[in-house]
Amino acid sequence: MKKSSAPINPWAIAALLLGTVVGTQAQAAPTTYTVNETITGPLNGTAGNPAQTDSVIGTLTTDGTIGVLHTSNMISWNLNLIDVTNPSFSYDLTKSNSLISVDTGSVLSADATGLFFNFSGTGAFAFQASSPGAGSGYHYWCLSENWFGCLNGNSIAPDNVYAGTVGDDLVVAAAGTQGQVGNAPLNQGPVPPVPEPSTYALLGLGLAGLAASRRRLAKQPV
Repeated sequence: MKKSSAPINPWAIAALLLGTVVGTQAQAAPTTYTVNETITGPLNGTAGNPAQTDSVIGTLTTDGTIGVLHTSNMISWNLNLIDVTNPSFSYDLTKSNSLISVDTGSVLSADATGLFFNFSGTGAFAFQASSPGAGSGYHYWCLSENWFGCLNGNSIAPDNVYAGTVGDDLVVAAAGTQGQVGNAPLNQGPVPPVPEPSTYALLGLGLAGLAASRRRLAKQPV
């Protein structure tokens, strides 16, 4: 005589369905981060060149991953490469007109509050216009450290870095300067320029004058 099958336990089915629902809810939801980087530095990162200012301002949406990010984690982006010195060279990078041209190492990461790039690591992450494309020198934002393809640090090139003095507009904040140290946030806002030596001199004169005034007041009879 054939044994009858064990009856189906409705509670087991309910538990299975609940587990499926909970597992689905546990998947990270897309997260949109703000990007706000402003750099003032010598043209093309070369000492002695005229100083200019470029910015990257916009948003970047990930799949919600917390930790190291790669190309597969990027859903969309809208990054305005703003040439503050020459506004006509500004360029807007979006998912439809640009690509992630560099993704090497494990240097870009996210937590619940923002995006970070590890300027003490080894690797790079770059967004660049699809046309003319990667390696062209046109329209890119490259975060790089100890990697040969981009200058070390935070590079913003709204136009073309090979166009000569008129459109040659790469600005770099090298690692170790302007806040680009360690695991740095990418929504830090404008970075104050390093004071010129003349600024320090004026500050010193002002403090010396203040000290002299206090000495004179101290000598006056009460």
